[in-house]
Parts: sequence; C-alpha cells; structure tokens
Amino acid sequence: MINFISTFPPMMCGIGSYIKYLVSHMPSESWRVTSFKLDEFFQPPESSEFVDQVSYELSLTDRGLPSSLEGDVVWFQHTFGIWREDPSYFLKFLEDARKRGKKVVASFHTIHFQSSQTNSGMRKNEEDLLERALPLLDVLTVFTCGAYRATVKAFPTYKDKVVVIRHGVHLYPVLSRRDARVKLIGYLINQAKISPEKKQELKRNYSHLLSPETIILGNFGFLTADKAFSELYRFRQFLQRRLPRHRIITFIIGKIQMRKDKKISEFLPLLEGLNSLHDGEGNLFFEDYLPEELLPLALRALDFTIFWPRNATQSGRVSHALGAGTCVIGRNIEGIGETLKLCGLPVADSLEELAEIVGEFILHPELREKAERMGREYAERYSYEVQAKKHLLLAESLMANKKLPVLDEEP
Repeated sequence: MINFISTFPPMMCGIGSYIKYLVSHMPSESWRVTSFKLDEFFQPPESSEFVDQVSYELSLTDRGLPSSLEGDVVWFQHTFGIWREDPSYFLKFLEDARKRGKKVVASFHTIHFQSSQTNSGMRKNEEDLLERALPLLDVLTVFTCGAYRATVKAFPTYKDKVVVIRHGVHLYPVLSRRDARVKLIGYLINQAKISPEKKQELKRNYSHLLSPETIILGNFGFLTADKAFSELYRFRQFLQRRLPRHRIITFIIGKIQMRKDKKISEFLPLLEGLNSLHDGEGNLFFEDYLPEELLPLALRALDFTIFWPRNATQSGRVSHALGAGTCVIGRNIEGIGETLKLCGLPVADSLEELAEIVGEFILHPELREKAERMGREYAERYSYEVQAKKHLLLAESLMANKKLPVLDEEP
C-alpha cells in the first residue's frame, strides 16, 4: 500500500488536488494519505469534505511522521512552498521513513531545467536539496524530460533512481463553448462574491460575451507574480491590432490563496494592479475562487487558454486545461513548453509571436479545432486513470526489488 505524504482537500492547493485526482483512480485498499493539520497550514473553506482514508496529522512544529503511519511505500509530494524554505524539515521526514523500513519515494513538482544558476539547469536550492535527499530516496519521480535530464546531469550516480511520470490529466466532458459561457457568466452574476458594479457590466455585455463573433482568451487561478496574468491584457492589445475587425476580450478570474504561512499584504499590489486593468469591456478581471466543479466549464468557455508565466517548472496547470477541452497556447518555457510541444501545439517566445499564432487560429478555425483535438489526445494518453496505474506499477516493482520500469518517455 502507498501512503502519500501531501496536502489534500479541503486544503486549497494544486498538489492536494493532484493527489485527490490520482487516488480517485486507485483501488481503495492500495492507498492512504497523510496530510497537514488543517488549523496549522491552510485556511480551509467553510464547507469541507473529509475522506476516511486521509489523516490530517502532520505538524509544522513537530518534525516527525505519525507513529501509526501505514503503508509499505511512503510517497512524498514535494514543492518548496509546502515544506518551507528550510530543507532540514523535509529531510527529517525522509530519514524518519527510512528508519521505519519503508520504501521511500518523492515526486518533485518543482524542478527547473532552464536556470542559469547551475550547470544542470536546476536552481541552486533545488540542486542542494537533491544532493541531500537522493541518498535517502529509493525513487525520485519528475514530471518532465527536462527535469529528468537536469537531475541525471547533476547526479549521474543516481540515474537509476530517477523516473519520469508525467502529470496526470483530469478528463472532463466537453460542452459546447456557448453552453460553458452561459454557465460561467451565470455563476458570476448570480453566485460569485464580486462587486455589484461588475455584475451589472456582465449583464450589459451578456449578448456580446455569448456572441460567436467575440473571441475570449484568458486564464484562472490563484494570484501570483509568476503567473503574470497582467501580460494577457498586454497580449490582447497586440492581437486586437492584428485583427481590428474582431472583438477580443481578456477574461481572468483569480484570488489570493488563503494560507496561514503567507501574508496577504504581499499580494495586494498584484491584486490592485489587476483591478486597475479591468475596464468592463475588453479587459475583464474578477476576484473570485472558482469552485472545483466550475473550473473545467470556465476553461472551456475560453476560445484560448493562454499560459505566459515568468517562471514555470512543470505542466500541471496546462494538463488541467487540456482535460477541459480548451485550446491551449503558451510561452516556450520549461514544463509548459515541453508539454505543449508533446501535444503538437504551438509555443511562442514573445507576445508578438503569440499574437501571430492566435491570429491565424482565429482566421482559420480549422487550425483551432485541430489543436483542440491534439490536446484531447494528449489528455487521454496521460489521464489520471492511466497515470495512477503507473504509480501502482512503480510501487509493486519497489516492493518486489525489481528494476524500475520506464513509465513515460525518457531522453
């Protein structure tokens, strides 16, 4: 049995959602999750659903694993944002698991491979942590070939411990774009906690937003500087100049993540900047957290989901968008660029180049339809159902002391 050490809903966290989707495709007897105490780590939403197989026992003050830890394989989900900046916190957990005779695996969600800080392409703090963590691990899994190459370049001695398992994709039923827009706009008008003024703007522009002649692009998620949502408004200017006869709208919904270990004041300038860009017509910004069930509809409502981050280490958010059936295009950077190329989708190095690509897709709708088909094919190839089986296969190989299988393509 695998015991995943991770955040987990009701915590609002990408890695927690990742594990939730993963275990939903595993036999119930094959997994458990050990997560953080809800009152210590995140501020959970008012309504929360607890899963019987999840124990919220990890503490930020006690650096030990629970005494009753189940499972033959202990599988850590790692990102620097969860395990704090002090590496000794995470390393102590690895040492504890090894002392108990467990097989120890870690999935590193954040490994750079285009950084100039090291010869490998990783950042210095990533290389320093892996230097100390790899001797304690039986397996290290990464999401991208780029991360794999960087890791084995820096630590060739541990090459046999490194395995690529690509980020899973949640497959959603694909609605018509118009139906998805109706549901999204209806939610914003009738349920979202946004200003009455913005609700009135949506009502006034309702027919324009539903018009097949209107092109809506954008993205959704927690507000961070790395995601560079404001760049999408600048991108709209390039695209609108290229296609002056079209009505182009940039549509962004986002909220500051409520975490007890983060100060909201750090994100307020970002929030204020996005609110200042909202003009009620071509630039739309709504401060809200989309419910999980609504997110795929929101993504599908977009003609183009654009990823233009300043910093990107993996492909999780892109995978989520691909599963919703939206047309995904983005910046040629790290895991985002690698994933889109694997889909056969275009990537760009500048906003001007991106505007040329999207302009062609608008003028030639068959190009966008083809892109959506290729995105769906990728989503089916790496669905959570498929990726869950690879996790189980890896765990079985570990327990049988067999050579680790090649699960996804490695360079």
